Amino acid sequence: MKVAIIGAGVLGTSLGILLRRAGYEIAAVCSPNRRSARVAATLIGAGDVVGDNGLAAMGADLVLLAVPDRAIPSVAIEVSAGGALRRGAVVAHCAGGLPAGVLSGVTAAGGHRGAIHPLQSFADVDTAVRMLPDTFFFLEGDSEAVDVLRSVVIALDGRPVEIQGSNKAVYHAAASAASNFLVTLVDYAVTLLHHAGVPRDAALAALLPLIRGTVENLEAVGLPDALTGPIARGDIGTVKRHVRALEKLPGDLVQTYRILARKTIGVAQAKGTIDADAARQLLDILEGPSFSPG
Repeated sequence: MKVAIIGAGVLGTSLGILLRRAGYEIAAVCSPNRRSARVAATLIGAGDVVGDNGLAAMGADLVLLAVPDRAIPSVAIEVSAGGALRRGAVVAHCAGGLPAGVLSGVTAAGGHRGAIHPLQSFADVDTAVRMLPDTFFFLEGDSEAVDVLRSVVIALDGRPVEIQGSNKAVYHAAASAASNFLVTLVDYAVTLLHHAGVPRDAALAALLPLIRGTVENLEAVGLPDALTGPIARGDIGTVKRHVRALEKLPGDLVQTYRILARKTIGVAQAKGTIDADAARQLLDILEGPSFSPG
């Protein structure tokens, strides 16, 4: 199967490397930045360096659009225009939050529309090549496209999961919560440690083993059993002291704590370690702006 990769960033390059290793023919690597395309083709070890999207797609059985979300509709039109796209070819974008339906012109040109999104975060090509195998890939689009993409994921030793296009925005919000918001949450924890007198760089170093341990707990026992800490124990006095201390700090630090703690109470109840009365007492603490001694 001939594959054209449009987009020479981390994901496009990494997919190209792994696809070539799996026996796919990388026919073209395309980017408006020819230098980036040359670097990607060199790392992949195959592929003509092309600067025109339509030319890149010519003769390909699978065209992967690893480009920014905002560029996907216009690139799809360029790929489909002028008769360059082979009839029966699959054009698939790699965006998590957009349905395959945004691939304008593909169906009219005789192609099949698809979307393939690895549920993973990659800092660089080496990391992506190492982590993509065993990653869950979420697929949707025309049935013909999904069949091809499923075989691609299996060839990469990934885990294919089909999803409805209408659910892509919620799916992508979940991905953002697990990855992007985790970084924000760690930044919040680092800020609290900084207010406790710990330098920010030392605070991050101190928190990382705790974060790794929590992830290992999630892998070992799952949800909600991985939850630990004062809310899971129903330790009302500790939560009260947290809120009192955070109320004295600037900004919205205490409000962020209250929001996160409310969500955590629900997890603790699901775990079965606090009853309705303890949950109510904790919620009362989180609602009030100040509290009497106790």
